[in-house]
Amino acid sequence: MDPLHQVSDLQSLLLTRSAIDALVQQPGLAAAVRSTLDHWDRVAPRDSQPLRDEWRDILLNQQFDRALALTDHGQQLRQASPLGRALSPARRLEIIRSCKGRNSNT
Repeated sequence: MDPLHQVSDLQSLLLTRSAIDALVQQPGLAAAVRSTLDHWDRVAPRDSQPLRDEWRDILLNQQFDRALALTDHGQQLRQASPLGRALSPARRLEIIRSCKGRNSNT
């Protein structure tokens, strides 16, 4: 994998981990995440439905390790993550900036 993709994957992992930490600390954030999934169900391609269903299962059963797995499937889940609304804009920007010095394409 080229360095730009490695940095992008690291950034995605850090964002996901931080969002999961926020969900654990503030369980009420899960409603916003589920709302994102509901919206995507209405507008996103049917091909991505299995990933949305898996995210619902991850949230319901708090099996966050599946989204943090350092596997191809874990990476795929992170790329289809609905967790964006669980992070404050300031925290998101902090993580992105921390990755920029690593040849990030963001």
